[in-house]
Amino acid sequence: MVLMLFVIAFVCSAAVAGVFQMTKEPIEKAQAQKVVDALRKVLPEFDETSEKKSVAECGVYEAVLGGEIVGYAVESVSHNGFSGDVKIIVGFTTDGTIYNIEVLEQAETPGLGANMVSEDNVLVGSFVGKRAEEMNMTVRKDGGDVDALTAATISSRAFSEAVAFAYAAYLECAAENGQGGVDPSRLLPESDQIEEMELDGVAAYKALLGNEVVGYAVEGRSNSGFNGLVRVMVGFGVDGTIVDVAVLEQNETPGLGTKMCDEGNALVESLKGKSASGVKFALKVEGGDVDALTAATVSSRAYVEAVESAYETFKKINL
Repeated sequence: MVLMLFVIAFVCSAAVAGVFQMTKEPIEKAQAQKVVDALRKVLPEFDETSEKKSVAECGVYEAVLGGEIVGYAVESVSHNGFSGDVKIIVGFTTDGTIYNIEVLEQAETPGLGANMVSEDNVLVGSFVGKRAEEMNMTVRKDGGDVDALTAATISSRAFSEAVAFAYAAYLECAAENGQGGVDPSRLLPESDQIEEMELDGVAAYKALLGNEVVGYAVEGRSNSGFNGLVRVMVGFGVDGTIVDVAVLEQNETPGLGTKMCDEGNALVESLKGKSASGVKFALKVEGGDVDALTAATVSSRAYVEAVESAYETFKKINL
């Protein structure tokens, strides 16, 4: 009896292994073709794409047309779907506009969360054509800009989280290629000319009205975010007044730390219009002058550190 059971187990195992070997290559080819098809859907016209590279735990393809990069396709995944992983691929143009989104894998409830794969669904519609930097990538129920699928809030949150992860990877790649980022003119006083400059490896811009310098936009950064680097661009008047602040890069928790990207958030409102020389660059809960984001103290602290680092560079430029 033992010998018979052993023989049956051996034969069954061999059969399973044989079937696996027979189907492995066709499955891999089908998956590769699925990615190729998705790239065509989520990117503007291109001649070729680079090999996939790993950036911020995402897979990134650079799309090239006539020798120039015209877009980025980013594979990302959220592990917080209603039934597990939600894997998507997001296409970005070089200025950070979301060109299109395709779902690669999901196991959500049919007729509810699974509707994220439908054409023209509200989730995709909330993102496509929008500048990612101008969005709060959380569902409206959580105070964001994303319309959720009906009766599928958890699935919608996972989808939005995956888009936010993709955007963080896009920012890193675009920065490496001198693309993306924020238009410095919107952070500066009225001007008719903006000149790029650099000091000690820090990116900066000088705004001129006529021949008179009216302000500077300066990059600042902190490596103390909840999930690492927080990079900002701060606009200053020549007298040191903080005109505005924009987040260039972050990988904070969606719906919490990511709110530093929202227009009019508590952090930026604590700083806009203030003379930087009179600001104590710390959170109010720690004796400073800056209001923290709700339930995101670590992220808020990193944001403030990044703004302060920009101010330190501004002081050197504006001597």
